[in-house]
Amino acid sequence: MTVFQNIRKGIMPARLTVDQVYDLTAAGVFAENDRFELIEGEIVPMAAAKADWHSIMASRLIRALVPVLREDARLFVEASVTLANDILVEPDLAVWPKGGLPRAMRGPDLLLLIEVSDSSLGYDLRVKAPLYACHGVRDYWVVDAVRQTIRVHRAPGATGYAGVEEYEAHDTVTALLLPEVAIRLDTLD
Repeated sequence: MTVFQNIRKGIMPARLTVDQVYDLTAAGVFAENDRFELIEGEIVPMAAAKADWHSIMASRLIRALVPVLREDARLFVEASVTLANDILVEPDLAVWPKGGLPRAMRGPDLLLLIEVSDSSLGYDLRVKAPLYACHGVRDYWVVDAVRQTIRVHRAPGATGYAGVEEYEAHDTVTALLLPEVAIRLDTLD
């Protein structure tokens, strides 16, 4: 029995693949603006509304990143990124090489991945960081919009990141693979 046949009968499979999520979206079962991630085959709902601090910080980061990115890199906002056949995440900001299609990007392809956190800090650190590390994301930042800090994760491995450092608002943080990107939270407009 196919996934579509099960859904018609009111049965949602216990585990989905990324391809099934895309197929279900194309069939109209999921709306394109539904907010969820697929973590090891399970749908994890995400908040539909963003808190003020989250939206303000994301906007400031976008304004800082766009003008300095080199010509062969592109910034994507809330793009779906496939880490494995059963993991589909939607980071707040992702930078990858120009011409790369969202569905084709994998962890090692990403030049910079940023999650902006307010109420999602625990999830971004305890769930997403290990996933990103295990799947080869080399430069992962968690920007705490409330405390005004950046926690930088580097040196990914199967059990997590070997290098994790936290920076205060007055510290300059430079992207590992994008040396033209230097962010200091207290100077963002």
